[in-house]
Amino acid sequence: MASYDNAYSRFVALARIVLPLAALGLLSTLFLVSRGEKEGPSLPFARVDVEEMAREQRVGAPEYAGLTDDGSAIALTADAARPDPVQAGRASAETLHLRLDMPDGGHAELTAASGLLDMQAGHTVLEGGVHIESSAGYTLDAERATAALDRTEIVTDGPVEGLSPVGRISAGRMRITEQAEAPGQYLLVFKDGVRLVYDPEG
Repeated sequence: MASYDNAYSRFVALARIVLPLAALGLLSTLFLVSRGEKEGPSLPFARVDVEEMAREQRVGAPEYAGLTDDGSAIALTADAARPDPVQAGRASAETLHLRLDMPDGGHAELTAASGLLDMQAGHTVLEGGVHIESSAGYTLDAERATAALDRTEIVTDGPVEGLSPVGRISAGRMRITEQAEAPGQYLLVFKDGVRLVYDPEG
């Protein structure tokens, strides 16, 4: 009986030493494995994001609104814009949308793949394919157009073509501007080889 008690006492004493050491070993292994999994892929992603933000200086969804000298409301929006690092007041834009609301109730909307806003020069350039819609019933396409910011004036910098209220139209240039002889009234004018294919059904 005495030998059994001595063996049991030795087992209990040994277990008090071995079991805590085994538990400590399991915990340290668990921490090392979990730490190794977390640190691997996360660091490169964080480093790339920070470097890209510092390099690009990109502004998301910018907006510009103002009034021209003759009273038209002009609004510009874009998906993104990047300020010019050299010239102040100048920025390039992606997916640019311009709306011009004229005092006589007419309006024009232009959408382009890209553009350039230049506050110093007082205009914005839309390029990469410009889609134009006018309240006068015109739906037109041009490669490039320039819109003034201080007055009501939109000019295509090359050929334009599309639909008019009376048929298909094409021209070397198009211009929307205030009439000099009738302030407060606005005209859409086609120039340089105007061609109209009349559609009697509109």
